[in-house]
Amino acid sequence: MSENMAHEINECDQLRSPERVVEPDSRTHNFVILEDKETGKFRDRVVADQYEAVAGFRLNEVVPERIAIHFETAKNLYLYAWFVYRFYPMAEQQAIASLEFSLRERLVDFVVEYRNKHPRKIEPGLKKLLDHAIKNGFIRNEDFSAREHWAKIRAKLRYSHQKRQEASDASQDRWVEDESEIVVTQEDLNYDWLGDFLELIPRVRNLYAHGSWHLYPAPVLHTFEMVTEIINQLYSSNTGQ
Repeated sequence: MSENMAHEINECDQLRSPERVVEPDSRTHNFVILEDKETGKFRDRVVADQYEAVAGFRLNEVVPERIAIHFETAKNLYLYAWFVYRFYPMAEQQAIASLEFSLRERLVDFVVEYRNKHPRKIEPGLKKLLDHAIKNGFIRNEDFSAREHWAKIRAKLRYSHQKRQEASDASQDRWVEDESEIVVTQEDLNYDWLGDFLELIPRVRNLYAHGSWHLYPAPVLHTFEMVTEIINQLYSSNTGQ
């Protein structure tokens, strides 16, 4: 690294000096919280908001401690992204690694069998582990506690697209959305989330594993939600360790 390299990097991405180590990242305050929908009042985000955003993702008590600690590390990385913005992708990567760790621990018989049969004694990767868990009923769409919530999001996105298309067809650049018009269908409730996760989660993991400039904080909490739901199904109260 050249002597001038540090000066070519934006200050918020450089190694923090001891004096600045607990200062919020300058990008942290680019976002606000909608405090009152009726009045449209916003307020500045505080570190407690960052904590609350990730604190609710809790694993079942029967999840082995080693996995729980691994996942708590991901949550701490998300919390500390308040100070270092580029911890967001690291938090997401750690959360997905926690999922792979839990799959490997829960499906130990499959891992051993796969390794013994493989000509190079390689263990199954994340996608194969997830695929095996799905096909053998360790995780099921109908057992997701967030299933109705995800269905409502799907219905809302469809409704927003419809209103936007109607405005476009009428050559209008504005439209009004009324949440009371959103209809959650049986198709939304029966959606194959696991089919999506099987493709999405390994793809995101590989994105980080091979190096990436990816820096989009918004989807990170959805990843935490997916990981929490899947691990909790793998280690439900009636499966044990």
